[in-house]
Amino acid sequence: MKQQTRVLTMLGILCLGWALAATAQDAGESTRILVVDETKTFVSTMRVAGVVGALRQMPGFAVDVRFEDAAGRLADPLADLIPAEDVEPYDIVLIIPRGIDDASIPWIWIVAGWVPQLPPRLQASVAILSQIVDQAFAGLAEAVDTTEDLYPNILWSEYVVKGWIR
Repeated sequence: MKQQTRVLTMLGILCLGWALAATAQDAGESTRILVVDETKTFVSTMRVAGVVGALRQMPGFAVDVRFEDAAGRLADPLADLIPAEDVEPYDIVLIIPRGIDDASIPWIWIVAGWVPQLPPRLQASVAILSQIVDQAFAGLAEAVDTTEDLYPNILWSEYVVKGWIR
């Protein structure tokens, strides 16, 4: 039964991905995602690589990765950084905190605008990203977005001002 649930979930993710890809191709744009990896263990890094690999295989996504060290468990990993002038702002920033490694933080933050007000393409992107993260980090952490936690909202407002996110 557990295997059937996983298969159905993955099929659902693929269907959403194809729908997103069709929408993105019609609109001529892809969802730009910045993955911020603060993890330090091999196992966590491999999980992050799985998330990035899955996203890169789906049409309609453009993914960049940054490896950062935050000052503390809940510190903003991009606090002292400003994007280069030639870097286009991202649609979504995914933050995988160091606390995943020692189970002190059970969340992975999906930073995007207020999800119910996002365009349908970005709402679908957030849903797909959430499913992929939840599968990759099952038992360790779960993805939370701006509708589920205050922290992604705070980060979103900072990232818009700095130019990391649209």
